Amino acid sequence: MASLITYLLEVSVCLILLYGLYIVTLHKETHFHLNRFYLLFSYIISLLIPLINIPVNNADKEATFFAVLETVQITSQSAFAIEKYAFINHYVIVFYLIGMSVFLMRFISEIISLIFIHRQCSIEANNQLNIALSKKQIAPFSFFKTIYIDKKTINEESQEKIIMHETIHVRQWHTIDVVFAELICVLNWFNPFCWKMKVALKETHEYLADLGVSEQTPEYAEYFMLLFRNAIGVQPGFANNLNKSLTLKRLIMMKKTRSSKLSKMKVLLAFPIVIVLFIAFSCNKNADKLKSQYSSNVISEKKETVNNTSNNDSKLSAKSNDDKTFISIEKMPEYPNGYNALIDYLSKNIQYPEEAKEKGIEGKVFVNFTVTKTGKIKNVTIKEKGNSLFDAEAIRVVSKMPNWIPGLNKGTPVDVEMTLPIVFKLS
Repeated sequence: MASLITYLLEVSVCLILLYGLYIVTLHKETHFHLNRFYLLFSYIISLLIPLINIPVNNADKEATFFAVLETVQITSQSAFAIEKYAFINHYVIVFYLIGMSVFLMRFISEIISLIFIHRQCSIEANNQLNIALSKKQIAPFSFFKTIYIDKKTINEESQEKIIMHETIHVRQWHTIDVVFAELICVLNWFNPFCWKMKVALKETHEYLADLGVSEQTPEYAEYFMLLFRNAIGVQPGFANNLNKSLTLKRLIMMKKTRSSKLSKMKVLLAFPIVIVLFIAFSCNKNADKLKSQYSSNVISEKKETVNNTSNNDSKLSAKSNDDKTFISIEKMPEYPNGYNALIDYLSKNIQYPEEAKEKGIEGKVFVNFTVTKTGKIKNVTIKEKGNSLFDAEAIRVVSKMPNWIPGLNKGTPVDVEMTLPIVFKLS
């Protein structure tokens, strides 16, 4: 679940940056089809970037890859601290799920509302479209190939213009856009920019429909009076409707001089942003599996620095039984139930040596151990000997760790040597 939260946060960052560019460059332009494409592209690329892993190799084929693990800090209150962290993390996840459930129920309620409206309508076929004439007062709207109209308050002349407007929504499949955006908002309910992007998309739909009507009738005043007269009534929030975002700027957009073709080039500014987002969230240095499992940073060093322990004490390397270094390992070993479970185990089992507490001694230990191809722990040693009290306690607890999920290289379990830094610090 923690990885899901990370994914959603990365999606949010992508949406914020891409929506910000839209506001700065495109939203006042009259390239409505381009704007629609850009907003949909922003949604899709924001969902995909955090899911994509792009391996990045150094030019030097002799490179070896290391990972700097998060340091495990042990104090006299470590067990309490990790339990508090787990408690907070648990409630963050619960809070997110509650929020998502609320907005999902809202979405479902809108579908149910549409079903009730549809059931009390009489349906007429009209040129491959369905015209649903409602017995109750509703504001005109469309949903996929059906146009909903209040037959009591709409005269024949108005109905023609309404159908003209809603037909554009139907022909351009605006409903798919809106439902898609609504579901993303359910998933990213905590991100206000996600909702703003949905509003911008629906607004663009209205500009497109208004443009289509203006090309067929020059009577702007009459058309907008029609919008005002039909501004009252219910309709599902995710439906395309004639009166959504009915503001003066729609009239301004209809009369506005068309933006120049050169202004379309502004959309190219999105490419540098997308590239930066790819680098930040998608590119890795052949250790993204380790990164995702242990929240670690990845570093690349030349092969001749592998044995330079003075500079690489806190790094982790993956080696096979015959000392052949894996340039890229398919799957790093994993502690059962993940990194948080490992921290929990260490915090609850490592005891701060009483003698060290009495003397006010603090220190750092680098524990080397091998996760075998069967998942067992062996060869537990101290990389650089320091305080013997800390060394002994670290070896004792690491040696008793349960079996890990073994690492894989090309689908085959392999022995992997690992280094775990542990800090003993007085609270």
